[in-house]
Amino acid sequence: MDIGIIFGQMLVLLAMMLAGTFVYKMKWLSEDGSSAISKLVVNLFNPFLVVGGVLGDTDAIDQEKIIGNLQLVLIYYVIVMLFAIVLAWVMHPPKHLKSIYRLMASFSNLGFMGIPVAKSLYGSEGVVYVSFYILLYNVFVYTYGMSLARKAAREKNGLDSEQKFDIMQSLKRIVNPGVVAALLALIIFALKIKVPSPVVSLCDYMGDTTIPLSMMMIGVSIAKANLRDYLKDVRMYVFILLRMVAMPIAVALIMKNMGYDAVVFGVFIIELAMPIGSVIGLFARECGADYEYCMKGTVVSTLASIFTIPLVGLFL
Repeated sequence: MDIGIIFGQMLVLLAMMLAGTFVYKMKWLSEDGSSAISKLVVNLFNPFLVVGGVLGDTDAIDQEKIIGNLQLVLIYYVIVMLFAIVLAWVMHPPKHLKSIYRLMASFSNLGFMGIPVAKSLYGSEGVVYVSFYILLYNVFVYTYGMSLARKAAREKNGLDSEQKFDIMQSLKRIVNPGVVAALLALIIFALKIKVPSPVVSLCDYMGDTTIPLSMMMIGVSIAKANLRDYLKDVRMYVFILLRMVAMPIAVALIMKNMGYDAVVFGVFIIELAMPIGSVIGLFARECGADYEYCMKGTVVSTLASIFTIPLVGLFL
């Protein structure tokens, strides 16, 4: 893909982020208001975008592409989780941040930013492929991710975390609007279900709000951050270069000629290059781990992704 196209799309997303930063700084949007909008994006607008992705023209998506995408989804999670272990060892962070680094390396922002980027670069077809990533993401983040967050809390506090594992609570979290939407989208796509045109229009209108609102909410996070302090962390830059640049580029070079469809493979590499997910910060706060460092990683990596994603795109 032409790097100019990717960089242009990332600049558009950056402008949306800056809009969010601006409205928060101007106090046109309160803390409670931004929290409410975030919940709407995650639980309402994003699910509509996922479902809407399979209601358009999906004739170009054949069985071979779906099988290829499934293979790459599984490869994705094997790569990121193994690389996270290696990265935490290579970077040798302070003991209380070792599991935090594994969290940051394992769980990227596949939903809040991954879907808008895939939509911007590949249209509805890209959203269909990302739906598969989201399904497994929710399973892993609420099991393995929560386990790492509890371990990070023990490393920070030097004692067992009071947050006990509750399998029923984890299952309830896994079954959320995003997962339901992804499952529904896959069923509609697999069974070639035809829906009335008003439903298609509804999904389009609701889903189209996802991209600007999600980017603006990231901008709000940037507005609330202590950027001067965040940008001083040299170790974070090394993390970004290794996790968001070196790793996806290496995977792209190794796997580029394995016969995968260009869009399927492009989504795979772009998802590998996503910044740190914001959900892990919530897990860290809930378990008593270093929440602030997670937020630092999310903010700095998101800003860096405006430049790192186009760089990775050179190797597609």
